[in-house]
Amino acid sequence: MGLFSARKKSKPTTILQAQKAGAGAGPTTATNIVPSQPRSSQKPIHAALELPEVLQRTFDFVDEYTLHYTVILVCHQWFWMNQHRIVRKVNWFESSKTKRFEKVVSRLSRATHMVWHPVSEDWTSKLVQTLAENHSRQLQEQEQGLHGLLGQDAYFQPTTPTTHHGILKKRNPLQISRILKDMDVTGTMRMFQRLLPSLGSLTSLRVQFPGYEVLDIDSVLLASPRLVFLRLESKIKFLLQVAGTSSGEDTAEAATSSLRPPLRTFIVENAIVTQPCLEHLLAVSPRLKDLQLRNLYHQRLILVPQIEQWSWLMTKLSAYGISLLSVHFSIHGQPTPEKEVYEKFMMVAPRSQEWVLRLTDLTPALTHCLWQLPNVVTHLELIQSYTGYRYDGNELHRYLCASPNLLHLKALHAVTLIERMDIHDRWTDPAAVQARSSGIWACRNLRTLHITCHASGADTIQERKGRSRILFGYISRVLPRLEDLVIVDHSAHRLSFTLELEGGFCLLARLSQLAYLRIGDFDRKMVFRAADLRWIVPSGHINGGRIERSYLYRTWGDLLAEEANTTARRKNIRQEDMTKDVELWKSLENLGLLLDVKKMVDEMEANPGVYTGGMRTLRDLAIYKSLSSRPTKPEKEYLRLANDNFELKRERWRDEVAGLGGSLVANYRAKIE
Repeated sequence: MGLFSARKKSKPTTILQAQKAGAGAGPTTATNIVPSQPRSSQKPIHAALELPEVLQRTFDFVDEYTLHYTVILVCHQWFWMNQHRIVRKVNWFESSKTKRFEKVVSRLSRATHMVWHPVSEDWTSKLVQTLAENHSRQLQEQEQGLHGLLGQDAYFQPTTPTTHHGILKKRNPLQISRILKDMDVTGTMRMFQRLLPSLGSLTSLRVQFPGYEVLDIDSVLLASPRLVFLRLESKIKFLLQVAGTSSGEDTAEAATSSLRPPLRTFIVENAIVTQPCLEHLLAVSPRLKDLQLRNLYHQRLILVPQIEQWSWLMTKLSAYGISLLSVHFSIHGQPTPEKEVYEKFMMVAPRSQEWVLRLTDLTPALTHCLWQLPNVVTHLELIQSYTGYRYDGNELHRYLCASPNLLHLKALHAVTLIERMDIHDRWTDPAAVQARSSGIWACRNLRTLHITCHASGADTIQERKGRSRILFGYISRVLPRLEDLVIVDHSAHRLSFTLELEGGFCLLARLSQLAYLRIGDFDRKMVFRAADLRWIVPSGHINGGRIERSYLYRTWGDLLAEEANTTARRKNIRQEDMTKDVELWKSLENLGLLLDVKKMVDEMEANPGVYTGGMRTLRDLAIYKSLSSRPTKPEKEYLRLANDNFELKRERWRDEVAGLGGSLVANYRAKIE
């Protein structure tokens, strides 16, 4: 019975088929009926992931890191289908070693994104020469049909004929040139002008000048006609103008010219912008959706009219029919009038999801306007205000407590008080409890967090450790989906938090999606114990690292007992808050306690499969390094800290000896067996 049930059933035979099959062969019976044969024209049914259209649509939703390190390694088909999605980045910073320069230059022909912060004129000359050679080669390949329009990788587009992929598969992937599309450069105007002729393929450009410069906007738009994103800024200030214009010159000719860059985002910061320059930009950029004029300056020595009033910009936006999705306008040293704030948010961009504000603009009047709009903001950035302004972060805290849709917050120029995270008032001065605003941030899905922390309490070692447990415990529980985290200290002389194990730095291991972590924004020599940082890297979870942490927290017995007695006497949980999010409040029950750190260490020891690889998703780490120095892999950053610290160096040597000894013992046992 089982044998017959496993056989494939044939299609039922019709009477006509039976008659034809039995013609000339006697009566038709069940034994001589010939089953119908399947039609050869019937196409086989493919699985969903075998259809290129389905794959292309699926890969559009995969992040770049997964594409780069997982997807393209599956098979040749997936490798070639995702070449146009892969970002191949080269970096050169002031802190980069000279011996890396030749390697960086050799990779430029295959790079799609370049970050360049040179300090030597010799390096710049070599870069300009290499970019010019790459640009000439791309023009030749374009003429031969190896590339589409300049700025597009024709072979790697989904619509490319399969024959192109066949040609590519015969070539070494390392020999295939890519199109440079994104560039971030810091340097003088002289250096930038040398680079311009080779930047025709760019779609995104960020330029920062270290001092005062004069830039013609048309020189950038003509050299890079495919720009979609353009950001220009200076550490001091610079003049942005358009050549051949004077006060009152008509820009109708510019509006009808052939120059039509697909520009959608234009950001300028710390600049003197002339009226003819901005009017010309608006005339040739009808697709503009994001306009940010940050911290504009005015200089009387310049005779050409400059942008000084928001009303002038409003008039020009209406004249050219530009509908913005995001806008920012601020004048250096001048507060923003409430009427202007109302017009920006209620009239120009009421449905904006991305806001850029100065600290001086984040006032009760502004927040009152914000409450009248649907809270759909996903990006919030607070930029630097004029010198001398002090901000306590109260309005920002109130806004975060009522913004569940926020995904990205960059507020390094604002101050975030750690006391506002101490929801149980365990490490907060009783006098400060009455003056602060209570509440928990509502942005549970936050992906990016850049903040500057400050604490107003006593500066003792125990106080600092307690505040650190508040900071790291609050972030790891309230914002579990963080991918990009930057925490800097408000004062370089008085630290508000510590990275010791007792301070709860290891609580950040709860952030299972964290990819970028920076602590501090300046070079600083710090003394660390091995147990403080080894949990970040895989080597910190071998037997030596676990025993070390276990021994360390066994010395906390007296502190834990005293902490338990204090906690039992002081229950400060508000029942009205508990009813809002019971699960979250329960997870924050031990916030600020050493017990929270102990439980985290216990969890690391009990789940070696989860924590053996350290913070598995963490790709870039920087601990007390200057912002001009790029972050590195966690293993390299740990080794950098070990070279500056005898104890970390000793523990690293102990791990190497233990690993060597283990391999020798294994080899000896194998020989005996």
